[in-house]
Amino acid sequence: MSDKEQLFEDSCKTILNLPKIRFAGVLNKMGRRIAGGFKEGITSYLEDKENQMMYVQLTLEYLMRKDFDERLGRVDYIASRRSKVTMISIPTKDYLILISAERDVNVEEIIKQVNSAFTTIPDIQP
Repeated sequence: MSDKEQLFEDSCKTILNLPKIRFAGVLNKMGRRIAGGFKEGITSYLEDKENQMMYVQLTLEYLMRKDFDERLGRVDYIASRRSKVTMISIPTKDYLILISAERDVNVEEIIKQVNSAFTTIPDIQP
């Protein structure tokens, strides 16, 4: 594991210690999870293969939204509230930080905590 990946793992662990967080991970530009995972004692609602498909889909969703950055400004985050979970994607220059939390989580507060934990990524603002 590289030093950068270890820093990402440590940041994910910080986020996993927050209440209502189920998953914290870092995805590369290809949608591959390079750090993070589920909180101890939490299991995914999806099978492993479905999780991998979701990572790719979320990465593609973000990349498609970038087409409008020039006119609308860059994407700060993407949040979707589902009946079982809230999913939050926070893009950086080279990575996508993915958070899965309980449905009733305060999205803005989680984003502040993520920005604080991931200051090792240059374009994250604490």
